[in-house]
Amino acid sequence: MPVYEYVCRDCQHEFEELTLSMAGDKAPPCPKCSGRHAERKMSVFAARQGAPAISEMGGGCGRCGDPNGPCSM
Repeated sequence: MPVYEYVCRDCQHEFEELTLSMAGDKAPPCPKCSGRHAERKMSVFAARQGAPAISEMGGGCGRCGDPNGPCSM
């Protein structure tokens, strides 16, 4: 289920809403003022930050895929 970001045109409150489908959804009421004039915002794509990619670590093993490097297979 996608999460959409909205801004209320009545009170300028920004909020998120979890929706059941992507097509034809009506904007939800504003949780702050109960206004019915919310519009969907353009969202920024979120990427997970964590372990570095194998290419950043100097490569992985081409045989077994071990990110620590070549194996003795």
